Amino acid sequence: MDLLDRNTNSFKSGKGKNIALLGSRKSGKTLIVKEHLKNAKDVVPIYIDLGKINLNPENFSVEFAGNVAFHFLKKPLSQYKKFLSLKHLSQIKNEISKNAFSLIKTIENELLKIKPDQRLLVESAFSFAEALARENRKKFLIVLDNIENLFDLNNFSQIKDILSIINFDPGNVNYIATSSAIKECLAALKKFECYEIKNLDKKESSELIKKIIGDNEKAEEEIYNFSKGHPFIIQLLSNKYIGIKSYRNKVSGELKNQGFLSDVKKSFLIELLQKNNSIYNYCSDSLNYYYNRARGQTLLKTILKVIANEELRLSDIAKRIYRSAPVTKSILERLMEVDVIYKKEKKFFFSDDVLRLWLKLTSQGYEFDDIPDDKILDEAVKEL
Repeated sequence: MDLLDRNTNSFKSGKGKNIALLGSRKSGKTLIVKEHLKNAKDVVPIYIDLGKINLNPENFSVEFAGNVAFHFLKKPLSQYKKFLSLKHLSQIKNEISKNAFSLIKTIENELLKIKPDQRLLVESAFSFAEALARENRKKFLIVLDNIENLFDLNNFSQIKDILSIINFDPGNVNYIATSSAIKECLAALKKFECYEIKNLDKKESSELIKKIIGDNEKAEEEIYNFSKGHPFIIQLLSNKYIGIKSYRNKVSGELKNQGFLSDVKKSFLIELLQKNNSIYNYCSDSLNYYYNRARGQTLLKTILKVIANEELRLSDIAKRIYRSAPVTKSILERLMEVDVIYKKEKKFFFSDDVLRLWLKLTSQGYEFDDIPDDKILDEAVKEL
């Protein structure tokens, strides 16, 4: 937060830099930038989730400009949907500056053509933000959340390099980007200062756990070991632990002496393996995210299941999936490009150990609609 505060203050005096916050999914990037936008003074805060707007050039140009206009005019959320339509944007002439509106008209006129200039459409949308800020003597602070989605525009032949279209030089608009596609963004975001958000270390994790469960050294240690310092997992697991511990305290003395599975282990396994629980959904969504960023889902899934069960060398993985080493290498490289796995000492490992355990256990049938009994959970523990 201090980094963003300092940079925004520099931006207001004409010296700010574009910042990119990179980190694993659910590591707190969006929370950080939204909190910064809420507290930033003397700027127009604009938040755009690029995972939620259309990414063909025609729709993108309208929706990006619409998001900028919506935030600039400080309209209520009930009107947000209107600003995603060209018809409404063409009616706000009296609410925005002349040159900015002329860019809306450029988009409108281009979309009337049978083959619109897709590059011009996208360029006009970003230029609209700069013109609107400049003519109103305002500073626009624009968050591009999930910026890796913006790269989908590169698939259109008239665009090819979306970032070359955007003016990132300091002026009246400053950008903050976030992404879970760490390697891709480090390579692409040359005009951004990139900062990677890591998992919490043991001390930081301990402080967060204590805030939730109080002093319990053994539970702290187990929660840290299962979460690997991921703040989202720590909070979910700590809260589940409190619920299960409370239940344990209510059961009869006879049941208490039966040798229950540890509360933390049970909490973790229930959150991980019971459908619709938060950690289960986190892992399921994460896997879909990585599949969508890579290509060739069938073999991707096969390889990830192999690695989830055992860290292996390239040659061993190729044997397990009945493919040649060159084919296997190509798939592994795609998986590394989207940050789901990494290579160390010629072996391949999951970047997210919680996701690895989820894939390993669910592929072995440990997946439940209802809370399983301790006997089944005891069996699952052996696979941890």
